[in-house]
Amino acid sequence: MEHSKDYTFFTTEDFIKDDAFQRWVKYPDAVNDAWWQAWLKVHPDKQQQVEAARAFISSLQFKARLPDQDAIAASLARNLSMIEAAERQAMPEVKVRAVRKLLWWAAAAAIIVSVVVVGKYFVLRGPEMMTVKGYAAAVRTVWLPDSSLVRLNAGATLSYRADWKPGAKREIWLKGEAFFEIKPSATGMRAANEFVVHSDNLRIDVLGTSFNVREGGASTTVTLNTGKIRLHFKELPETPFILDPGDFVQYQAVSNKIIRKKVNPSLYAVWKEERQYLDKVSLQDIGHYIEDTYSYHVKISNATLAKQRVSGSLSVKDEASLLETLSFALNLKIEKKGDTLFIQSSNQ
Repeated sequence: MEHSKDYTFFTTEDFIKDDAFQRWVKYPDAVNDAWWQAWLKVHPDKQQQVEAARAFISSLQFKARLPDQDAIAASLARNLSMIEAAERQAMPEVKVRAVRKLLWWAAAAAIIVSVVVVGKYFVLRGPEMMTVKGYAAAVRTVWLPDSSLVRLNAGATLSYRADWKPGAKREIWLKGEAFFEIKPSATGMRAANEFVVHSDNLRIDVLGTSFNVREGGASTTVTLNTGKIRLHFKELPETPFILDPGDFVQYQAVSNKIIRKKVNPSLYAVWKEERQYLDKVSLQDIGHYIEDTYSYHVKISNATLAKQRVSGSLSVKDEASLLETLSFALNLKIEKKGDTLFIQSSNQ
């Protein structure tokens, strides 16, 4: 995608009016998203104007309108004119009065019914929703109207109300996996303007934070990086959980079971980048991540090896890349047998 314009001195209003910028916000794809993300890295001073313009364009919508009183009156007048014309036909006086009265009420009833039907349509239809779908094989960055950032893993879907209003409760509906960096509201995360993430199995109340959600229907996992969140499980309404940084919670829908433990949270969002820099992360922690992400049982041959730490760039594009890089970095022999991974030193 080519951009011939120099956006260096663009204001928020300039971005809003720009056709290429509008296409990126409304119809993003991997190519133009990559171009704009690269441009922002070179021009970080424009981040605020870009976020404001994105939020404005995302909030635009066509608003449904019900007929106003003038329209109703005009419609009634048109129907009464038709009644007057019908009355001028030759017929006995007593019948004219009866027909006139009948037609008048029929016209009024027709108008009332039409208004009620239109009103019901807009009420029952519910609010307009904005839906953003992740790319088929790449991570997609999404800026919400409040400038919160969401990174959608491949195939994930995010929905929110188009009439997103400042100060109101902010709600997101998620299918798949996403990493959230939530911007606190100007007045703080109070009940009236909290941020809520909905999935099939639970509701997450956000208190200004960054966290990862992996929603898979039969199993949902939440890992908290910073801040604090509260989980409400639909099938266990009496047991809300408050999570602190480093907490990992997995809900298994079939057994209605909850697993909670402490983890290295940076590992659980490594999918956001094709390569992730690790700083002294133990092989045991990486083994727990592999178990929770790929549903393996991981067996490390001895406690000394389990405590060995990894520092440096690790390929995390997919399961095969992760295991290959891990094997090379620590000189490991990794064997798959059914749903179990056996890890030992290559020197053994």
